[in-house]
Amino acid sequence: MAPIAIPSVGIAMEEALLVKWLKQPGDRVAAAEPVAEIETDKATMELESPVDGILGEHLVEPGAVVPVGTVIAEVGPPGAPVEAAAPAEAVPEAAAATDGGAPVPAPVVAAEPVPAEPVPAEPVPAEPVPGARRPHRMSPRARRLAREQAQAACPEPVSAPEGRERFRELIAAKVSQSWREIPHFAVTREIDAEPLLAAVAALRARGVEPPPTATDLLLRALAVALRAVDPAASGDVGLAVATEHGVVIPVVRAVTSLDPAGLARARAAAVDRARSGRLSADDLAASPPSTLSNLGSLGVDHFTGVIALGQTSLLTTGRALPRAVVGRDGGLKARTTFHATLNVDHRRLDGAGAARLLVAFADAAEKTTADFQEER
Repeated sequence: MAPIAIPSVGIAMEEALLVKWLKQPGDRVAAAEPVAEIETDKATMELESPVDGILGEHLVEPGAVVPVGTVIAEVGPPGAPVEAAAPAEAVPEAAAATDGGAPVPAPVVAAEPVPAEPVPAEPVPAEPVPGARRPHRMSPRARRLAREQAQAACPEPVSAPEGRERFRELIAAKVSQSWREIPHFAVTREIDAEPLLAAVAALRARGVEPPPTATDLLLRALAVALRAVDPAASGDVGLAVATEHGVVIPVVRAVTSLDPAGLARARAAAVDRARSGRLSADDLAASPPSTLSNLGSLGVDHFTGVIALGQTSLLTTGRALPRAVVGRDGGLKARTTFHATLNVDHRRLDGAGAARLLVAFADAAEKTTADFQEER
């Protein structure tokens, strides 16, 4: 039997809301085929079957808030009876064995699929009858014990809106936890925006699709800066996205390896995943060292933020505006600039380290060109 359990994805994830079942007991399922939909504090995602086979009984009802690691169903091998590991003989539900009045512990389920013993007395047809479900052959006692084990781990089912409200509260709790536990400090710098804006205009004039944005090139400048201070950095960067349920942070992978079109596509896909509530397991499991939060389009000049749990820093950027700057000749002139603020976990970086990272970001932003192929 191959168990389907609530996975541990994302930092400090402890539970998930079972939204609905996509497959019913007795249905044939393929490996990697979605069988259920769950919602975490960050996104809705699908649980997939680990193997080809027949889906067993639903051990948890939709609406239950389920702890990480709880088995919610099992998949038996195709063409063979679906049995629990170490099954007991079938007994009527009302006469299930107890020990001193307490339920007998549920059998341990193997982590990997275990071929079932053939049952000569009940041969399985080579092909199921079209439209008919294969009967679930776990013994009644084993089914009851597995169901009781799952129910003991879960509170009573709640409505989907109530479950989602619970996760909105969890988001607030995690932000509070980050603020309490991470010793924040921030460093700020004014940065010349004209090279970056010129690069965006050139890329759009070239017809790059989807149309690049300033956020794309800010993401790249941050990834380049992270690599400059730590050559072993992955190039992954988080992107703070505002959604109707709060801020969500999808991950843009290997930013420095992408050309302009690839970067625009990756950013657009990350925003779509966040706003549709469909972050991937990869988004939830990843923990990039830093996240970009750009509020320039909302009219903000500069701001600070709360670092995500598990990350080292958060880079916040404001709007680009013509401002008076002093030229090399000592005279005033108008130059389009923006402010970048690096919010840092003081346990991981001190003031000098934060300064190096922010200066590396400023250098990368001010050297941005429309063709950065050779800089990847």
